[in-house]
Amino acid sequence: CQGTTGPASGDPVGAGGRPYGSSFPVVSIRDMVRTQAAVAGELGIARWLSVVGASMGGMQVLEWGIMFPERVRSLVAIATAAAASAQQIAYGSAGRNAIRLDPRWRGGDYYGADAGDGPSQGLAVARSIAQITYRSDDVFTDRFGREVVDSLDRFSLWQRFQVERYLEYHGVKLVRRFDANSYLCLTKAMDLHDVARGRGGLEEALARVSAPTLVMGISSDALYPVYQQCQVHDVLRDQGTASEYVEIDSPHGHDAFLIDLDQVGSALSRFLSDVDKSEPR
Repeated sequence: CQGTTGPASGDPVGAGGRPYGSSFPVVSIRDMVRTQAAVAGELGIARWLSVVGASMGGMQVLEWGIMFPERVRSLVAIATAAAASAQQIAYGSAGRNAIRLDPRWRGGDYYGADAGDGPSQGLAVARSIAQITYRSDDVFTDRFGREVVDSLDRFSLWQRFQVERYLEYHGVKLVRRFDANSYLCLTKAMDLHDVARGRGGLEEALARVSAPTLVMGISSDALYPVYQQCQVHDVLRDQGTASEYVEIDSPHGHDAFLIDLDQVGSALSRFLSDVDKSEPR
């Protein structure tokens, strides 16, 4: 866990200080925002100049604008959606099942296992599935094509192409720094994300947003296609909320917000400068 509390954290009540493990509850994006708001309150921050986030962070941005409109001066939602789509849920489910089917997951209670005896294989496969969605077909084709790791002079089931080695590398890399149960919790929270839930519909939910909003999409994003960002922008604009849509022109897919920093930074800098000037100090 790299947040305040997660499945690997000690349970001070139910398990006598042992990790929560399988007893850790399912949390939502709204729960995360409530926690952030509580921390901001403890720090004496009454209002943010801006809440900025991409992907799952963008989900939190939208919930900040809906749940605490009086505590944000502006919002920047990047490569995100008002609700997880069926395809996004499908990707998340496949990854979670890869972890669940790893016998070393032990139903979520693996923290007492010896080093190297946790659900590393399941987590690596889950990351490999996710990694496919983060980049575009053009990027995979340009970078790897049909290059092989192992000679194809004679065929076997486990001869590898270069793209397979790339996925394996990212799977192993995540295992070294991330907890499998936390991965399950975070991806489930993303799948459950729906700003309209319990609020009468999308328009009614976004009607609570009053802060100027910058929505960014990525031209080649196959995981969070631009229609999802345009939907948020269109609803906000049509209801009279100041909203701007900027599309990042990039071949890099969903990860472009981490790669094309010149485009992201330029739009963000201009927007925040306008926000800063818009209200008397």
